[in-house]
Amino acid sequence: MICFLSIASLNAQNLTVTGKINDSAGEAIIGASILVKGTTNGTITDFDGNFTVSNVASDATLVISYIGYKTQEIAIKGKTSIDIVLQEDTETLEEVVVVGYGVQRKSDLTGAVASVKASDALKNTPASNVSDALQGRMSGVSVIGNGDPSKSSTIRIRGVNSVSGDAGPLVVIDGFIGGDLKNINPSDIQSIEVLKDASATAVYGSRGANGVVLVTTKTQNEERVNIAVNAFVNIKSAIDKPDMLSPGQFAELANQYKMDYNQKPIYSQSEIDAFYKGEAGYDYLDNIFNKPALSQNYDLSISGKKGKTSFLASLRYEDTEGIIRKSNFKQYNWRLKLDTELKSWVTAGLNLWGDYHEHCGPRMTQYNGLLLGAMNFPNTVSPFNEKGEYNNMFPMTNNPSYNPMGHINEF
Repeated sequence: MICFLSIASLNAQNLTVTGKINDSAGEAIIGASILVKGTTNGTITDFDGNFTVSNVASDATLVISYIGYKTQEIAIKGKTSIDIVLQEDTETLEEVVVVGYGVQRKSDLTGAVASVKASDALKNTPASNVSDALQGRMSGVSVIGNGDPSKSSTIRIRGVNSVSGDAGPLVVIDGFIGGDLKNINPSDIQSIEVLKDASATAVYGSRGANGVVLVTTKTQNEERVNIAVNAFVNIKSAIDKPDMLSPGQFAELANQYKMDYNQKPIYSQSEIDAFYKGEAGYDYLDNIFNKPALSQNYDLSISGKKGKTSFLASLRYEDTEGIIRKSNFKQYNWRLKLDTELKSWVTAGLNLWGDYHEHCGPRMTQYNGLLLGAMNFPNTVSPFNEKGEYNNMFPMTNNPSYNPMGHINEF
């Protein structure tokens, strides 16, 4: 009888403890570790954050841990049901970086990942094109502006990696591969990460050879409705032009060229004097630029959250003049984003966007394009003759040459 009572007393000290582990936002934590301190007895949480640990002494202590959260020690004190809330460990989060197939210490990825909060970048540099706001903000990432308002800036990550192939990075928007930064409403973007080395881009294979730009759009986390309106105007102008001969200098050089070949000079002294006085001649390079070019941007966004469902709806209008005269880009785009939590481990979402744009502008090719034409065409020749037609004759050789202003005025 004494032995039986002793065994019953010992068994009464061992408990089965159940509970649930959530984070500070009330979301269940899957795979958190629960271990009886000083023993190998333990378990992990299921898909709903629940756990059960058997054969636990009434005076035992549970140790709960999970990556990115502070480890907690909970004294049982005879309790059989415990609900636990883990707090995020921000110091730990800053020391690890999630890459394609796992987690690495941030010290092992120094210089490999660059991150920019779009809200901060656009606040300091309002831009209708996201890539323009990234200029000079990330080491190892070169962003070169484009004079064509319909195109994105050229992005090069750690230099040009191909002689003949495309050297641009892969753009991934909300996990979807492929996209153009030009077609995204800057106000919809939460953050932009740039993956620069092989380990960071491994999950994307050869498509990530030139780096990867990860774009994450905003998601409302608070149960309220936000309405945001943004409007701004940019002014752009060309400030650096190559040094060119004045019309008078060109006329004298052209005459000398003719006389070196025992030919009659092209320009008389009175014409040369008129060039120096500014009474004749035409600066083609100066007249192909807008002074200045205006860019207007207006957008409206509505976001909110109700229960486990969040939404974002936005509408944007852009009207941008290019640096080159008669170049213009108009764009309308919209976005509708819905996210809802069906279960603690299942989330469904809808992400739709549309884009409509109009673009016009002169030809800017490397062969007989506007810019090279304005630099090479003699500034001693007026754009139009007495008949109102373009002066398309090159005076040095008397051969036809397309007048640069024809590229401008054909629109």
